[in-house]
Amino acid sequence: MKKFFATIRRKLLNRRVNREIFDQIFPHLNQEADHGCPFNSEEEYEKQCLYAELNAKLNFELIEKRAARLPEAYGKAFRYIAYRDLDERLKIYLEIADERIQPETCDPRFVARHA
Repeated sequence: MKKFFATIRRKLLNRRVNREIFDQIFPHLNQEADHGCPFNSEEEYEKQCLYAELNAKLNFELIEKRAARLPEAYGKAFRYIAYRDLDERLKIYLEIADERIQPETCDPRFVARHA
């Protein structure tokens, strides 16, 4: 049952990510539509990515600091649950990325040959 729900969560996230990429971010960056993204150019896009990355790192630090201020047993359990949940979510993003990576080599069996 747990695997069933994990599969559904993964498929929903995959669908949401691809919909946002293809239906919102790409058209927005190509100036085909205005989807209200917080960037209008590649440079602004890169700044937003950097900001999001730094913010994520800060949030990891804040989890540690806040967990340290909780009662000891509760704080340890809280840290475990938070990191377990984040790890599961990050693994899904990695799987989505792995599916979209173009292969570096090609299997010779699938290469067309001269007739």
